[in-house]
Amino acid sequence: MKLHLNENLFEEYDILTEMAQIGYLGPYQVYIHTNDPGNIPHFHIWDLSTKGQKFHTCVRIDCPEYFHHTGKEDVLNSKQRKELIKFLKSSYRGRPETIWQHLIDTWNDNNSKVEIDEYTPMPDYTKLK
Repeated sequence: MKLHLNENLFEEYDILTEMAQIGYLGPYQVYIHTNDPGNIPHFHIWDLSTKGQKFHTCVRIDCPEYFHHTGKEDVLNSKQRKELIKFLKSSYRGRPETIWQHLIDTWNDNNSKVEIDEYTPMPDYTKLK
């Protein structure tokens, strides 16, 4: 019996194994890139429908700044920044922790080079620049 593998399936699998999903912000997915080679703690926001082809940005965890790099240079408008703050302050799956706390834990669990203190307060993302 010969096994034929769908290469597109592997491409999809590679994307999924490189990300730890945090949640959804409207049409966008928020995630942490696992085993990130850089030393700048950040999370990704991309449009789910095109897997980041129309919108993809990275936001730093330690300060209200973008972490722009190739293909991830979009910016959130004022309304989206407010929605991001509301999202991050909300309860994670009904638990006593917030999505912000879960995001920090997820970064620390998936990226060993730079660890974020679990009690790090959320930056003021209204000032995201």
